[in-house]
Amino acid sequence: MVKKLMTKQKIHIDNLAANKKALYQARLNNIINYDLSFYRFKNGKLNISKMARCSGLSRSFLTKYLWFKGL
Repeated sequence: MVKKLMTKQKIHIDNLAANKKALYQARLNNIINYDLSFYRFKNGKLNISKMARCSGLSRSFLTKYLWFKGL
């Protein structure tokens, strides 16, 4: 049997998700506003792995959002 979450628990979980999303979005904006030449290979492509290591974000998250941005 699955327990139902109480209203306070739902609100708390929603707040945690909102804070995490805001943190990730702020980090992503900081990366994009930084000089992107630091993250480029010699052939001109972006080095997503280096970007992920420097920012603390996951590689798959960066790949998805940079694809949305057209980078």
